Amino acid sequence: MHILQQPQGKKGNIMKTNKTGLIAILLWAGLILVLGIRFVKGSTEKTADGRTAIIITDSEKTMILGEMRQLLQAVQGVVNGLDKNDAKAITDAALGGGTAIMIDHNPELMMKLPLEFKGQGIAVHKYFDKIGEEAKNGAKKEKILSMLNTQLQNCIACHAAYQFKTK
Repeated sequence: MHILQQPQGKKGNIMKTNKTGLIAILLWAGLILVLGIRFVKGSTEKTADGRTAIIITDSEKTMILGEMRQLLQAVQGVVNGLDKNDAKAITDAALGGGTAIMIDHNPELMMKLPLEFKGQGIAVHKYFDKIGEEAKNGAKKEKILSMLNTQLQNCIACHAAYQFKTK
C-alpha cells in the first residue's frame, strides 16, 4: 500500500467527521450572528410616538430608573456646588454620576439594551467624570455650567429616543 493511500474504510469516517465539524462550525457561526444582532438591536419595538421602547422586566426598570435618579442627583449637586462656589462639592457631585457608579448589569439585561443606548449611557457617565475633573482642576463656573448644559442635552436626546416598557 502506498504511504499516501488511505486504508479501506477510513475515507468514509473522515468525510463523516468533516461533515460533523462543518455542521458544528455553521451552528456556532449562526449562534454568534444571532447574538451579535441581538446585542446591537436589543429587545426593542417602535412606539406610536416614534421612540424606541426597550422591553425589560419590572425589576430591571426599577434598577435603571434608580441609576437615572442618581444621575439627576449628580446634576443637582453640581448646580448646588456652582451656586455655593464650592469646587469640591461640584467635583464630588459630578463624580457621583460618573463611571464609578456604573452598575454591573447582568448579561441578560445588557442584551436587551440596544447598542446606541448602551453607548449613550457610557458617554453620559464618562462626561460626568470629565465635569468632575474640570472642577477639580479649577475650571471657571461658566465652563462647568456649559458642560452641564451639554450633559442635559444628552439626557434629553436619550429620553426623546427611548422609553422603557415592561412585559
